[in-house]
Amino acid sequence: MIQKGTVEKIVNGGWGLVRCSEGVVLLNYVLPGEDVDFKIKEKARGILWGELVNIISPSPHRISPPCPYFGTCGGCVFQHIDYNYQKIIKREILQNDLQRIGHFNGSVPGHIIESPPYCNRIRARFKGQTDGKIGFIRKGTNCVIPIHHCLLFPETINRFIETWNNQLDPIFFFQAEIFVNPTLSQVYVFLSQPPVASKNAPHLAKLFPSIVFSWKGCEEHGVSLLSIPPYSYYVSPDVFFQVNPFQWENMLKTVESFLEPCDTAIDLYSGVGFFIPLLKKYSKKVIAVENEGPSAALGKRSFPDVEFLEIPAEKFSFPDADIIIVDPPRPGLSKRVIEQVIKKRYKKIIYISCSSASFSRDLKILAQNRYLLSDLRLFDLFPQTAHLETISCFKLQDTPDSLSVR
Repeated sequence: MIQKGTVEKIVNGGWGLVRCSEGVVLLNYVLPGEDVDFKIKEKARGILWGELVNIISPSPHRISPPCPYFGTCGGCVFQHIDYNYQKIIKREILQNDLQRIGHFNGSVPGHIIESPPYCNRIRARFKGQTDGKIGFIRKGTNCVIPIHHCLLFPETINRFIETWNNQLDPIFFFQAEIFVNPTLSQVYVFLSQPPVASKNAPHLAKLFPSIVFSWKGCEEHGVSLLSIPPYSYYVSPDVFFQVNPFQWENMLKTVESFLEPCDTAIDLYSGVGFFIPLLKKYSKKVIAVENEGPSAALGKRSFPDVEFLEIPAEKFSFPDADIIIVDPPRPGLSKRVIEQVIKKRYKKIIYISCSSASFSRDLKILAQNRYLLSDLRLFDLFPQTAHLETISCFKLQDTPDSLSVR
């Protein structure tokens, strides 16, 4: 049954909230204020999930999506929104989550450090079809959509994708990690299924002479040195590194503005050590904690004088320190980790987050334990998506204080 409704707002995940007689319905590809026709597809986890049928009154911020895969690919959800309004929506999502989940009574900063709307990612994970072609997962399914060009990636990655998918009989791989090192202008590809990759190495080298291929067992082929002057890092396509190069200096400068000379600093979920050069600059001793072996190995290689611990954060024996940086995955800090951080009473916590929901939950717990949110910065690392990166600074208070940004 087709129903009518008005989109009230965009909530976490990029969903538009519409109300009907049955309750709240979440829709994709809508904007606040739009009158729409929709139908309810399913009810799951107590939520009504709808399908947009028609836009009765389009928002003035609605634009034509430039990508032919938009709406079927599971990546972008905001290409129908002009970029300036995307930033406004993301800020409102963060504000809503902080108030609703974090019981936050302050205002979110109005300024978002922006990025070029397209060509802003240097790393991608592609899935393979049974016919060997690579692409992204179709929205709401497990099926792969072969693509030939993605507007989010530089042309060096797109040329590889197009060449690969134009083969008559491409080699099948479950997954390919593609990374371009802007320092060297070199593309690196890490392939799943080592036996298949090893067997076909000569063919791949002939077809793609300018691409460096690697797979498990020959990871060293994919290692390169990436520079963010004056710092350098060893990286490879199979490890995490901040994917938006336009935000690297912005993020480093922000974290540095929160640092001060100290004896010991901890980098939790350190990856290959993106923030470690800053910690070394301000701390006499740096301890890095990273669960992923390849990332930890590259971090040790880049910073041999830093104590790297290759263990899960949950198994880390938190020592005394002055400052701790946490950059957790999307679920945020686990119960044990946040309990240990609070127990140690670190003077300052620098929290990098890619999820407003989990950050809001952790902010509430920290605030209840006398950690004051002293600063919050917003970064648009992923234009065309609903994601917003935040870097925040919490300071331990001698006495309870109000929860606000100062």
